[in-house]
Amino acid sequence: MLKTTLSLSSLVILLAFSAVAVKPQDMSEYYTVSQPDEFDIDWGSFYNRMNEHTARVREQFPHYLDLNYGTDAKQRLDVYLPKGRIANAPVFLFVHGGGFREGDKMHYGSVAEPFVKSGVITVATSYRLTGSGAHYPDQPDDVKSAIKWIFDNIEQYGGNPENIHVAGHSAGAVLTADIGVDRAWLGQMGMPKDILKGIMPISGPYDIRVKRRPGQLDAYAPTPELREQASPILKINDPVPAALVATGSEEEYVEPSLDFANALTAAGVDAHYLLLEGEDHADTALLLADENSELFKRVIAMILGQK
Repeated sequence: MLKTTLSLSSLVILLAFSAVAVKPQDMSEYYTVSQPDEFDIDWGSFYNRMNEHTARVREQFPHYLDLNYGTDAKQRLDVYLPKGRIANAPVFLFVHGGGFREGDKMHYGSVAEPFVKSGVITVATSYRLTGSGAHYPDQPDDVKSAIKWIFDNIEQYGGNPENIHVAGHSAGAVLTADIGVDRAWLGQMGMPKDILKGIMPISGPYDIRVKRRPGQLDAYAPTPELREQASPILKINDPVPAALVATGSEEEYVEPSLDFANALTAAGVDAHYLLLEGEDHADTALLLADENSELFKRVIAMILGQK
């Protein structure tokens, strides 16, 4: 097993970097924020709540922000570390939602808190959005590149590059599922396929051919051929060994999530379905950042091998 620790000089540099104030992503032009009457959920309040929580996390835990895994402005990730000396720590990658058209990693340092408190290095990644002209497979390719960055670099932060779990919410759930249903890309990118231990897609659709809110999935996969290619449930070939598929009972993703969990089970995955009673689409993202929630408890148990 790979072992490493942060040197004292590296830790000093890290803490000094962490003290630099970084503005949260400006969400005033997000569609959900600028057109609030179209949504039952107050997404402006959601993002403000996540930003406030993220600010508190950055005050308490060492972190690196805006690390490049590509050349595009959105090909950036943030790394949050447990306090103290760490070695061979498991790594948790979180992929944000936003209908493929909005969102940024900078809102989601909040998610890191319960994980770093449990000794797990947490990485939050951004990816190219549809407004820039990016569409499938650009977004899953970005998540794959973020995982490649983790594999190549996380050891110097005290992480184990051979113990990676990936979770995503909403659009991020689709991307998490996409990179987890067939691991052939890992070998193509020079990584052992068994470094990806499990996926935890939360509150997403997994058959992109099914029409839902207009303007989101169509921009992500603009042709029938791409919508088929972008549907994780249609291409389960060599999947990850373990999965937790979660959704809130107040969402439209109850049946798609159960179908995806069953399809993974049929393919030999140790897959579990978690229905979060009474929770809506915003709640499920908030719950992942709550150490007392059933969602966090199930995810951390998977990561730590306690399920």
